[in-house]
Amino acid sequence: MSEPTYTRTTASEITLINWPYLVLVFAAVVLDGYDTIALGLSVPALSRDWGEAPSHFTPALALTSVGAAIGYIAVGRLTARYGCRNVILVAVAVFTIGSLLTAWAGSIVELTALRFITGLGLGAVVPAAVAQAAALNPARLRQSIAVFVSMGISLGSLIAGIAGSQLVSNFGWPSVFIAGAVASAVLLPFLWFALPDERAVIGHVAAAEAKHSASVARLFDPAVRSRTLLLWGFAFLVFSVFFIFSSWLPTLLTSYGFSTGLAPLGSAALGVGSIIGAGILIVGVLKYRLTTVIACTTVAAIVFLMISAFLGPDKALLLIVFGGVGLGLQAGMIGQAAVALSIYPQRTAVTGLGWSTSMGRLGSVVGPILGGALIGLGTGTSTIVLLACIPVFAGLLMMLALGRMRVKIHTPDTATMPSL
Repeated sequence: MSEPTYTRTTASEITLINWPYLVLVFAAVVLDGYDTIALGLSVPALSRDWGEAPSHFTPALALTSVGAAIGYIAVGRLTARYGCRNVILVAVAVFTIGSLLTAWAGSIVELTALRFITGLGLGAVVPAAVAQAAALNPARLRQSIAVFVSMGISLGSLIAGIAGSQLVSNFGWPSVFIAGAVASAVLLPFLWFALPDERAVIGHVAAAEAKHSASVARLFDPAVRSRTLLLWGFAFLVFSVFFIFSSWLPTLLTSYGFSTGLAPLGSAALGVGSIIGAGILIVGVLKYRLTTVIACTTVAAIVFLMISAFLGPDKALLLIVFGGVGLGLQAGMIGQAAVALSIYPQRTAVTGLGWSTSMGRLGSVVGPILGGALIGLGTGTSTIVLLACIPVFAGLLMMLALGRMRVKIHTPDTATMPSL
């Protein structure tokens, strides 16, 4: 089967939003978000069915993020050589197959290996999808497009939390992975036939230059070196805390009296808050500096974390407060993608986005490990929540420092970039 052909244009000629393409890459990211938290919300049921302590699933949770981090790191080179379209297709196929096989895992070793492979696909989808959407839509909307596409992770988490509760209760934990695999398999033909090659937009010369710009060394050019380090630090800290809760919140909620069937609602609460946080970003960047909006949502995350540490076993109130935690943390996770697109030239943006998010994914490896260790030691939920405030506060300081830097990058492929 041959790939479709497209009429070449230039990025400067794109003045209208290409909604069909935007919806397609958004759908791919939604399924990425669903599969990313599928294991975390399944742990309580897996623990019960396999007779294993919840902390024993830490390697599987951590290796999912390791695979994703590798995918993020590799995506810059891969998209420069093969194009975003082909990377998205292969990545979706990988996490579709991995998710389907996970449903038949029979041991923690098998589960860990399959989640690592699945993570490779999960890591490659988001930066490739964001870059594809940015290339096929007006340049003036790069930040808003990046936030919108990345918001698919939040929607996927919400869908997983809501559907996961019903699926686990009625059909058992394997159904969570089967449902995600089926949805991804349905999407793949649409991606194949309708998603264009963005190289038809930027042309062969720009594509050749992109291969050079894909080097990580470009992220440490004097103009962006300090911003790269601050962005990486912020991503690492915020991702690490979010993934403590996305991986272990259903387990933590069982200590408040939630059943294994209702515990996945904690993931749904994180998802709802995440979508609200993404909405705040989209609206906020129209009037305020991006880093200012992210700093405000990060403060909100700290406030909600502190509130949750002192709440009683009121289930509804707990879900609302953890929704606020998701609002603050996910806004930072999504916002860092838009920041990456702002501080790097367009041809370097995919590499910049991939590496900043891979640093976040490194945090998402550390977070579940620390969470699992604390749970294994019998640490109370309130103590875990209060400890989580420390890295979030450090991330806030980094974002404030980043916000004090004005970004003006002059390159052949882009005009002066907007200030952060």
